[in-house]
Amino acid sequence: MSSSDLYADTLSWKAEIIDPSSVLGVERFAELKLNGTIRTVSDTLENQVAELAVIRNPTLKQNPTGLAEAIGSILHGKDWDTYGCWVVFHWNGAAVRLLGESEFIEVRTNRNKNRITKQEQDELSLKKVGIVGLSVGQAAAFTIAMERSAGTIVLADFDDLELSNLNRIRAGIHELGMPKWLVAARSISEVDPFINIEVFPQGVTENNIASFMHLCDVVIDACDGLSAKAMIRLEAMDRKIPVIMDTSDRGMLDIERYDVLTQGDGFLHGRINFETMVSLRSRENWTPETLNLFVDFASASVKGRESLALMGSELVGWPQLHSDVASGGAFAAESCRRLMLGEDLPDTRLYLELDEQLSIQDANV
Repeated sequence: MSSSDLYADTLSWKAEIIDPSSVLGVERFAELKLNGTIRTVSDTLENQVAELAVIRNPTLKQNPTGLAEAIGSILHGKDWDTYGCWVVFHWNGAAVRLLGESEFIEVRTNRNKNRITKQEQDELSLKKVGIVGLSVGQAAAFTIAMERSAGTIVLADFDDLELSNLNRIRAGIHELGMPKWLVAARSISEVDPFINIEVFPQGVTENNIASFMHLCDVVIDACDGLSAKAMIRLEAMDRKIPVIMDTSDRGMLDIERYDVLTQGDGFLHGRINFETMVSLRSRENWTPETLNLFVDFASASVKGRESLALMGSELVGWPQLHSDVASGGAFAAESCRRLMLGEDLPDTRLYLELDEQLSIQDANV
């Protein structure tokens, strides 16, 4: 099945949520069991309800009688057989019984408190994060989903998963050859089927960049394409949308505040002026000069500079480790969360390389 066919078949990457309290829901669940779509069933709803009662009143953990009464109160007037919902993952044949959406979110985000308060969690549920490129981008997307620091995640990537990607992308060997957006969308849905996922399976292009940016409150740039990077920033400046870019080398993190900057301020903290960025929008191939505009060779790590010199001859592409990608995704996700909660983050480039903190430094240097 082609990427476009997979995209059109939303049940190949979005969970189906079935209401067991409706006649149509009961009939649909029976149909999916009969036709073999549902192959395994998991029902831990009783434990989920108990957990819901405990998070609402933590003292019940040591009070079995009180817990039983609290569970009864939650279920009061409700039919156990029709309580909650069924979530069906068509791609793996699993049906999982869950609390309803609001109660599911209440339990799943409980341990975020009070690093993320209830008020902040509610605010974040209305936010939309766009992610272009799904290496570091996949790590960021999954972190955002885990923390539920956005209600909508917009994925853009045209590439398929290859074996050499598995040193840094969270995926299994059974997913080789699948579109990266599909792998990411399924992973998110399996963690939280109530998060809204939007997909741009061709990546960002001149034809769809406006539609993509229209969906976003903040954008994570984790793509490799020169023209795409230029498009993202020009559109972000025009629409007043901040951009986050994480680069694996030295944990480089760019917080680009196009929501408050103007064309006269330039791009990437003044490194690229407006006219140059416009010219880059129509260029596909990187040169040492254009790459330096974005990453700054003088500030790259020793191994990074050595790798750049070998790309195309001894190295197929830019080297990345999973530890770099995972931490970079986390940094990007946290930056997005803080921006969406209205924190006044600076327009800046940071270097967050843990290796430099772990290494013994020569005080005389």
